[in-house]
Amino acid sequence: MDRRSCPGWCNFHCHTTCSDGSLTPQELAVQATDLGLEHLAITDHHSHRAYPLAQHTLATLQQQGCAVPKLWRGVEISAVLNTCLVHILALGYGEEAPLMPYLQGEAAYGEALQASVVVRAIHGAGGLASLAHPARYRLDFRCLIQAARQLQFDAVETWYDYDMLPRWCPSPLICDDVDQLRQDLGLLASCGTDTHSTSLKGR
Repeated sequence: MDRRSCPGWCNFHCHTTCSDGSLTPQELAVQATDLGLEHLAITDHHSHRAYPLAQHTLATLQQQGCAVPKLWRGVEISAVLNTCLVHILALGYGEEAPLMPYLQGEAAYGEALQASVVVRAIHGAGGLASLAHPARYRLDFRCLIQAARQLQFDAVETWYDYDMLPRWCPSPLICDDVDQLRQDLGLLASCGTDTHSTSLKGR
């Protein structure tokens, strides 16, 4: 995965009307197919309701002879990391039970809001924990990525459009610095458009 992977090959961060997005799960699935995506994860905030709806649409499109993306389970979870409120992407999990406290449509509270607890729940569900858009928080991304590594995060959302351009494009310099640091720490890279609008080509 590199800066050219998104939005045309994979998208591991996007939203639907099941949280705060503008596309229905069905519309998003159709767009992903039209774009020729090979891998897709819908990561609504504290909700997995979009997954079966998108899955059904993709199955129908496939039956019609379309090449459809592989759909991965995903959810975006609010958590506290190093005293900072961040977002964690749970990707590719299989079992939902460990994540149920985070699939209720709103952020957890108390101990369950701690990043260490969230990461354990994601791993317990068989998924990967990725720190979303690390350079969008009040703390320096270097501190947050270091803290994430100590808590056994698996990945960092490396390629991200911090400039929020009309057509998604990873921001230079920042993304390169994030990429170098996550490599130095042995973390995987993820990327996604973080789409909330009506087009998967932008945010």
